[in-house]
Amino acid sequence: MLITKEIEIDMAHRVCFHKSKCRNLHGHRYKIEVGVDDKINEEYGTSDYGMVIDFSDLKDIMKKELDERFDHGAVFYRNDPYRSKLEEMIMLNDQSKDKLHFVDFMPTAENLCKYWFELVDKPLKEKGINLEYVKVWETPTSTAIYRRGDK
Repeated sequence: MLITKEIEIDMAHRVCFHKSKCRNLHGHRYKIEVGVDDKINEEYGTSDYGMVIDFSDLKDIMKKELDERFDHGAVFYRNDPYRSKLEEMIMLNDQSKDKLHFVDFMPTAENLCKYWFELVDKPLKEKGINLEYVKVWETPTSTAIYRRGDK
């Protein structure tokens, strides 16, 4: 049985070598959908009896792994030529430190989708739940989907 849950976050990024305006610091309202595909719990009398996973438990994982880390934050490529300037600019607001991420990949929708899959997968595995995919809307008409086993 496949079930899904969505959240939205606001986050900035920069695709530093891009040929168009995406090379500038900018933000998006990302919509993130998580799809889990597993068996329905048939253990009579348990809280999640008849469910794959309680939607609120799935939402809690998504909030902890994605929303708390990235909402109103920024993600940049670790080797961005403007790294020191970006750090200086963003660190002017002391509260931003926890939301500033330098990653080993270009923060495109595709790479963020894969990264967020990996972050959500670990706590779901600990619950014995199979994460099937993560889908990310960077804009209302542009999405990336990372499925288990994708390259």
